[in-house]
Amino acid sequence: MYRLFSLSMAGLLAIHFFMGCRGKNTGSGSENDVLVKVGDHILTRAELNEALPRGLSVVDSATFADNFVKQWAEDILLYDVAAENLPDMVRIERMIEQYRRDLVIFEYQKQLMNEKLSRKIPESEIKAYYEANPGRFKLKSGIIKGLFLKVPYNSPRINQLKKWYKSGKSEAVENIEKYGLQNAVIYEYFYDRWIPFKEVMNNIPYEISDETAFLRTHHNIEYQDSSYLYLLNISDVLTEGSEMPFDFARKQIEEILLNHRKNEFIRNTQRELYDEAFKKGEIEFPGLQGEK
Repeated sequence: MYRLFSLSMAGLLAIHFFMGCRGKNTGSGSENDVLVKVGDHILTRAELNEALPRGLSVVDSATFADNFVKQWAEDILLYDVAAENLPDMVRIERMIEQYRRDLVIFEYQKQLMNEKLSRKIPESEIKAYYEANPGRFKLKSGIIKGLFLKVPYNSPRINQLKKWYKSGKSEAVENIEKYGLQNAVIYEYFYDRWIPFKEVMNNIPYEISDETAFLRTHHNIEYQDSSYLYLLNISDVLTEGSEMPFDFARKQIEEILLNHRKNEFIRNTQRELYDEAFKKGEIEFPGLQGEK
């Protein structure tokens, strides 16, 4: 029979005040630190304190604590009933142990890679991978180069601005930059780099049903709502399915090469550990000795 010491809201509120400085706690599991007990299972003040979110008011902290204690007790009761009634606990224990080993190994590998593995991929290696894998890097949506402006619809010299933004000439761009500093809500110059078309369109309340068809037939957008004028000039386009430009594919390639490097690092670490243990005689094959 389980004996559960339930706690009222008022009791938990008192405990919260008793905790005082949250960074301090008594030895976990000590008699004075035990908050709730269900059978042989205990919940300590330190464990509750660790679970308590920062920044809650006293009342909210008490509510959280009350719910946490109840949920903890319910989980323990359900676990014990399940452990008594499941027919194959040996298999489950093996699975738990395997998961524990996998988790420890994963955390150790992550620590080793943070300490010893360089994450810097040389530009030449990235470029070589890109050139060695033609056709692998395809665009999933369109990308563009150009210029985008969002200005209040009643801004001065709107007609002049409409001429400038379509030009693309250095003099026009210079005029736009000066104009944008004084009037633009958004001004983006990207004639020199590719950006996703959808990223630009997130700033324009204009619906496009067929992106690819639109990009093949339009070089600019002029759209006005009740508050703003939106101007987009497109100088270069690559549509969905086109080969990614190197600069656009660089980040993806870096991730691929870094994953290759991580996998190789892990394989080498495992191989070195095995070879060293084998040389020291730490790995034995008693089941094969009779077959010599």
